Amino acid sequence: MPLTLRTFLLCFGFIAFLSSSSNSQQRVIAPVEKKGFTALTSYDELRTFLREVNGHGIYVDSLTATKQGRGVFVAKVSSSSVFGTNAKKLRVLLFAQQHGDEPSGKEAMALLLAKIASGNHRKMLSSIDLLVVPQMNPDGSELRQRRTADSIDLNRNHVLLTSPATKALHDLFDRWKPDVTVDIHEYASFSSSFIDSGTIRIADVQLGMLTNPNTSPVTYSLEHDSIYQFIATAMANRSYFFNEYIVGSADSRIRHSTTEINDGRQSLGILGSVSFIQEGRKWQSMEAQLQRRAKSQLASIEALLEYCSGHAAQIKRVVRRERDRLASIKAGMRVPIRMEHFPGKRTMQIPILLLPAQKESTWTVRPYHADVRTLKSVTLPRSYVIPKEQSSIIALLERHHVTMTKVTQPRRVDVSIYTIGSIGVEVLEEDSLPNPVVSVSKGRRLLREGDIIVNTKQLRSLFLATVLEPESQWGLTKYEGFSYLLKQKQYPVLRIP
Repeated sequence: MPLTLRTFLLCFGFIAFLSSSSNSQQRVIAPVEKKGFTALTSYDELRTFLREVNGHGIYVDSLTATKQGRGVFVAKVSSSSVFGTNAKKLRVLLFAQQHGDEPSGKEAMALLLAKIASGNHRKMLSSIDLLVVPQMNPDGSELRQRRTADSIDLNRNHVLLTSPATKALHDLFDRWKPDVTVDIHEYASFSSSFIDSGTIRIADVQLGMLTNPNTSPVTYSLEHDSIYQFIATAMANRSYFFNEYIVGSADSRIRHSTTEINDGRQSLGILGSVSFIQEGRKWQSMEAQLQRRAKSQLASIEALLEYCSGHAAQIKRVVRRERDRLASIKAGMRVPIRMEHFPGKRTMQIPILLLPAQKESTWTVRPYHADVRTLKSVTLPRSYVIPKEQSSIIALLERHHVTMTKVTQPRRVDVSIYTIGSIGVEVLEEDSLPNPVVSVSKGRRLLREGDIIVNTKQLRSLFLATVLEPESQWGLTKYEGFSYLLKQKQYPVLRIP
């Protein structure tokens, strides 16, 4: 062999070796795995880890800072050169640890990002752009408590948006309009009502779907009949216990979790998203069974993403149609504003551990309040009028990116006016809520310069009716800062019919 050819082949072989070495991605390991799942990932460890994965198709941005100065971060994951530029891709938002004492979701998100940074899930990312907020409540996590450092329950702050974290999450949603969202939590499997009945719930993961009756039946069917069933099969194949998310007492009533739009699931579902809440199993300490807890949360999320990847176009069509409907909704349609859970025809079995025999079994849920029925509805007006003096309402709507018009020229318009009569109390979802008796009259009012008109023909149309109607069980009047609205003879928010 001539020297020149031999030299060429040797050089070519060396270059090929270098090329293959550079293409083989080094495995990235999440902090919890580095510690053998014996300890939780601290805030500083998570921040360092996010720096490590940044640039592997993952682009980490800061969303906001907490009361104690810690950052809340989002990882934007995309196979495209620039996140969000491919309009054909399904956008999925995952966010975890709104409650600081529920850490397994955060660990699962770190495991997911580590796998993506290591080169896994490339097929999935060809049809999905992913937004991951691994830790919504770093202060609560470091303090090992449910609430934030300033005592806010983030998962009950999605209407008021007074916390920087929930405000930043909704800003993120408004920026990217994700099609699918998942709010990741843990549930108390060692609840006293079940232990008193001689059982412990042992589902590794529970998945909750949209239950508010304002949700589109098409979206509900997609969630319940298709996505949930796919995840259930995947979890069974991996030997994890899995069921639909339920709350309640073993000796009274079992129902699905709240219809309230003030949590991470319903607040985004009412905006047309295919939206879920995922609840991993909480053990008797935050570190107990950490490996199984984190990996089962991850397994459920990966199954969801697999389904989304394989059905991206279908899901996008469902979401687009629902959002088009919300944005062009007609005045006069009925909007449910009071609702409750009732026994239905559906049956459900959940995995349990029998005490004291320590034997695994299943329990048929009875009574199973699987149906949500509307108790009261109102017609949607063409517009609401917010007097300029109601600055707190206007500020809240601004935080939600509601489209509003400020009156610049005084004029008289026909309006409907609510008059507040007696204020009763109604127990719904085991909670005592104000139940005002109101009457409606028609009249003409002068709209003054600076008053606000909110047209209901926009994405947040059903959100507006839910929060602004005085009889709405999930409206502003249930919050301490807005209870004054029911103490006036005339409700200050007017309707243009």
